Amino acid sequence: MANASAQTDWALVRRMMLASIDFCEEVETAGYRETDRGATTVVNGQAVSVQDVLTSAWTYPETMRYAIIRKRHEANDDLAYVPETARVMTAMAAACAELCGAKPGTGEAVGMSDMLRWFETHAGETLRAALAARP
Repeated sequence: MANASAQTDWALVRRMMLASIDFCEEVETAGYRETDRGATTVVNGQAVSVQDVLTSAWTYPETMRYAIIRKRHEANDDLAYVPETARVMTAMAAACAELCGAKPGTGEAVGMSDMLRWFETHAGETLRAALAARP
């Protein structure tokens, strides 16, 4: 059962998300194309391909996810349900993923600014007000 008094390490979550965003931006800025997958460089005496790096960039977090799940289980801190905050993070990450490689203006065309404004000016304030009024 999950520990209700546990607090999320938001600094770590922010750092993780920023690391992935910075890397993805670097991939795009470097001019990566699908045909570049076989390009290699030498790291510690071993040839490492672009595909090796890209594959590691998505499998490393997957591996960490399962390590976290195992560690939580060992600490009797299993999730009884998916927390609402986790759902927000997952949904936002999925929406962000759809913007990767999209034509400029796609986010604006679907009303992304309205959603961001809602998050930035309304969601937290409304949540706090409702919680302040709870019995």
